[in-house]
Amino acid sequence: MSALDELRRKADEKKAAEHQKELSDELLEETYQTKLLPKMQSLYDMLNETISHLNFLEEPIIVNNYCTRYPQFGTLLQKNYKINTDGRVGLSNYNRLMQINLSFTCEAKGDFTYPLVSTYLIEQEVSFLQSNRLDFDWKYLSPKDGKAYANFTVKRKVPVSFRIEVAYNLSQLKVTIQNHQNLESYTKNFSPEQLDGNFLDILLSYFLRKDTRLLQKLGEISAEHKTAIKTAVHNNFASYQQEQAALLGKIKFEEDAEIQHIASEKKLNFMKNIFSKFQK
Repeated sequence: MSALDELRRKADEKKAAEHQKELSDELLEETYQTKLLPKMQSLYDMLNETISHLNFLEEPIIVNNYCTRYPQFGTLLQKNYKINTDGRVGLSNYNRLMQINLSFTCEAKGDFTYPLVSTYLIEQEVSFLQSNRLDFDWKYLSPKDGKAYANFTVKRKVPVSFRIEVAYNLSQLKVTIQNHQNLESYTKNFSPEQLDGNFLDILLSYFLRKDTRLLQKLGEISAEHKTAIKTAVHNNFASYQQEQAALLGKIKFEEDAEIQHIASEKKLNFMKNIFSKFQK
């Protein structure tokens, strides 16, 4: 192959690759326009209308027992809804929606305070509170038993966010939910076909705290189910321990009985030997 032939081959390969990319880009854009964009518009219309009604009615949703890690949060009120499509505070082109951001707070008056001992636990706590965007303060106090000691004060206000964004190169929609319950976060990609009318109803019901069916769609289980599983495991383990204790007790009883039986036989043989000597 001459040098010119080699250049021709490389040029042809590059042209083929560029043509394939153009076809791929055209397919991605077509999927966005025909499948992803209509879903995003439906989601936006539904969420925007929902929070418009909620903000107008000014009737906060009551959130009981929000967090198992911090029961001090107690009962909170879900309110202060905002929505944007540009990642800040505004609305982007409705015909080019790439993200929907819904935010609100679960809050109540006051705060709560608790202590932590050891540098490791204190650093972990600061990291956790910051990652969940909680409003808190903390300060070191006099060491206890040579260990670091700090007091934390956390405001009873939790920022919550629902984010739906276009994963353009995957032709999917990514759903991310943070802090809606128990300071937990969920993220999952969905195909346009999965986000049907039933999914929209489930998403809205979860947002309004009517049920937790959405967690199953996200591949998660509810806090109630987690508690039920833990209880079942605990009960099964306790039952197992009781069975083991009963079995060990039975074994020990049988061993004691066997020992007593052997001892009785030895004693009987001893008495027989004595009587046999007198008879002689």
